[in-house]
Amino acid sequence: MLKRWWFMERLRPTAPEQRSGELSKERQQLVLDEWAAARERLDRLVSTRVTAVGDVLRTAELPSAGGLLGPSASDPLAEADCTWAFDAYQAAGKLIDEAADLPDLAAAAVLADRALERFAAVHARAAGQPVAKATRRCFYNPLHEAAEDAHSPVRKQHRQRARRRTGPREAAADRRPACPSCRRAILAGQAPDVLPALVPVKLSRLRTARVLVPYYSVPQQWSLWSLCVCGAYGDEWPSLVLRGEHRKRAAAARKA
Repeated sequence: MLKRWWFMERLRPTAPEQRSGELSKERQQLVLDEWAAARERLDRLVSTRVTAVGDVLRTAELPSAGGLLGPSASDPLAEADCTWAFDAYQAAGKLIDEAADLPDLAAAAVLADRALERFAAVHARAAGQPVAKATRRCFYNPLHEAAEDAHSPVRKQHRQRARRRTGPREAAADRRPACPSCRRAILAGQAPDVLPALVPVKLSRLRTARVLVPYYSVPQQWSLWSLCVCGAYGDEWPSLVLRGEHRKRAAAARKA
């Protein structure tokens, strides 16, 4: 019931030329059409995921006499975890309804999955079972498979054997949490499959274009998601979304 979902169709945007002389109107329209198609696919996938999470939260019951809104006093974290989980789910739905860009939709899926993780943690503690570690998201695209565990015995043995022959590619692959596919790409000297974002670029005094860039390169004043892997780290994101902070930053980007 609490099985994690991570797969999505690959989004491989074609990077537009950055020089104003080469960014024609036809090229700009191609970028916008590609972005719109990617958004439609992602909206469909994320909506399905968030709906499934909502079904779990609505039908599951906490193993406590107090029910969902009154967790057992023996677990002081339960009430806070349940509140955060329901806020995260509500924020995910709000992001789907108000998404301005692909990272907003990715954040909706991440927050929904994190809500399930918190909910599962309450059940595990109540049953006297160990709480599973939070999933490490792929930095390059948090909708990919979970990032490889850098501390697993297999990875430790591999690093120990390869320590003397570590090169720039190996160092780059270890710099950020990466799913197996993105890690293989980096080790092969290729670009990882990055989640794109659409941002404005001023080409001249009178002309602005929209280009696709890696989501993590978007300035913080334009996006909540560039430094937190679309809400994967930190607990402040549901409250910020519910207050409309994502809309304020999207509006700042549109005015740029």
